[in-house]
Amino acid sequence: MAVPKEVSFPACLLVLGMFVIANAVELGDDIKVCTMECGNFAYGICPRSEGSPICTNCCSGYKGCNYYSANGTFICEGRSDPRKTNICTQHCDPRVAYSKCPRSGGNTIIKHTECTTCCTGYKGCYYFGHDGKFVCEGQSSEPRACTLECDPKVAYMTCPSSGSTKLTRICVNCCTARVQGCKLYGPDEFLLCTGDPRNY
Repeated sequence: MAVPKEVSFPACLLVLGMFVIANAVELGDDIKVCTMECGNFAYGICPRSEGSPICTNCCSGYKGCNYYSANGTFICEGRSDPRKTNICTQHCDPRVAYSKCPRSGGNTIIKHTECTTCCTGYKGCYYFGHDGKFVCEGQSSEPRACTLECDPKVAYMTCPSSGSTKLTRICVNCCTARVQGCKLYGPDEFLLCTGDPRNY
């Protein structure tokens, strides 16, 4: 039996809608279903955790990022909102050695946003138009994956699993150290980065 034309198109839309909803339920809360059109952003700002040395101060540091000294003492939380930057001096606070932000790896400033939209952009990242005005914050969860390159600045690391033992001749970077909860040090025994796997 043939389906009348006036019924077939709405019926197809109904079936398609049910399929999308079913997939969204199966994917869970962390996966956002987005359309495929491209955005038109000029750049994005994603505050990232950074190892030492970094040049910043409490005024120009990003909100949501905490700044620490080389021995792990908390200095301050950043006061600059990426959506509306504070007018701050450009001096480097000598006390600040590293930062811990909601996001870990990747570039802080994203120049080529390509096909990113508000839906596909990552949570905690702020996207701006070609006129420099804030457009939106990303809505999708960022994949938690680390690259496997070796950081040449790392001389040794210590991990909770190894106690105070200095682990040398290792291939590691700040992202993989965070997954393991380890601390990475440079040749001069300066702390490069540290991580708590519960916050990764």
